Amino acid sequence: MSIIGQAFCLTLVVPSISLAALTGLDIMKKVEELPQGDDQKSTVTLTLISAQGQEKKIVTSRYWKNYRGKGGFYSKTLFFTDFPPDAKRTGFLIWDYSEEGKTDGLWLYLPSLRKVSVISSRDQNDAFMGSDLTFADMGQRRLDEDTHELKGEKPCEDKKVCYVVESKPKEAGAAYSKRVFWILKDDWRTVKIEYSDQKKEPLKVQTIKWQKSGDLWVWKDATVKNLQTGHSTIFGISNLKVNSSFGDDLFTDRMLKRGEGP
Repeated sequence: MSIIGQAFCLTLVVPSISLAALTGLDIMKKVEELPQGDDQKSTVTLTLISAQGQEKKIVTSRYWKNYRGKGGFYSKTLFFTDFPPDAKRTGFLIWDYSEEGKTDGLWLYLPSLRKVSVISSRDQNDAFMGSDLTFADMGQRRLDEDTHELKGEKPCEDKKVCYVVESKPKEAGAAYSKRVFWILKDDWRTVKIEYSDQKKEPLKVQTIKWQKSGDLWVWKDATVKNLQTGHSTIFGISNLKVNSSFGDDLFTDRMLKRGEGP
């Protein structure tokens, strides 16, 4: 599951569970079950940083709706590019299916071509807007696609303790040989993900910073560092609104062609 593809906020309601004999899968389920609201709207600013320190900014509007398994969906997400001007109105649509064995639907709209293109399974591992996450990373990977092993507990941010869970794909040829999640024990927030490539070499590290907004925990930013190239991306989250009552018609190719949200 991608942390970008998941909610950008969670309420402080933490499920009550027994901590005895927790498994890796138990912990990942608790992360997935955190309350996220019915829908979200936010501004996502990508800062792309080359190995030499050169920066490029991309500003997008993000719309997300939580389906909770209804109709065979986990969620649907829509991105529109607002900046730079030459990329304005470029759109990206994700349908995250909850059905086992069903590949998520990803579509890209390029205004210069006035055409919606399906992102094939082969192309889903390409970089999302030149960032250090792929198109597939922007969606949500089902828990049943991986094995999840609790590797232990380790100190993490702000002198807290994290569960460390190693997730490995069940299918051959997956983009990553494993992902290692660092999850705070006290409230199930993910603060770090370590990715390894198909050769089992360290590939990239994603770190997430959180902040309080009212009774919500919200992302402040997430940084993804490619350990092999030196390139990195900062995903900054702002202007977050929750529960705006988005309709299903927002997450369609017709809306994608409009190039802007409501």
